[in-house]
Amino acid sequence: MTLQQQAYGLIDKLPDDSVQVIIQVMRLMLPHDRTTAASTQTSALSPKMKAYLRMQELRKETAKYDISEAQRDAALEEKFGTFI
Repeated sequence: MTLQQQAYGLIDKLPDDSVQVIIQVMRLMLPHDRTTAASTQTSALSPKMKAYLRMQELRKETAKYDISEAQRDAALEEKFGTFI
């Protein structure tokens, strides 16, 4: 069995969402302009997948702000007050 046959066999067992992610990775691995691949890749995504990817980007951005729960609670109370 060749590597491609093994890959096809594994891809056949995956759910559609996982196959979509693999296709995106494969497009990025092709030796052509990556900006074209990125724009094609984004347009082919479902709205749910776009929202998920945006959420992941935001999670990475906010990871640099390491605040404690007490600091977070104080900031929320300062901004919104109490809900009593």
